[in-house]
Amino acid sequence: MPDQAYSDDELVYVDPESRSVVGKVEWTKEGDAKSVPYKNAEGKGHWRKFFPFGTYKAMKNTYRIEGKRIEKDADMTLDEALPQLLEDKFFF
Repeated sequence: MPDQAYSDDELVYVDPESRSVVGKVEWTKEGDAKSVPYKNAEGKGHWRKFFPFGTYKAMKNTYRIEGKRIEKDADMTLDEALPQLLEDKFFF
């Protein structure tokens, strides 16, 4: 199943090395998420024991599944960014 077929709120397993989705999260009878053992290309064990999982949106941003992340306002200068920050009152 291609990566675009997942909605942002679906829980998926991700392969961080290949930056791809392994599949949807499966559940046990007790209601816990099943752990999918991690195997590298040679089939041998790896320091990572299980595939990480989370929402597709979070995994897409964390592991850059769909390619490079686009930084918002990356072309702003410091003089443009400071007034916007002060207006938003990010400081406590």
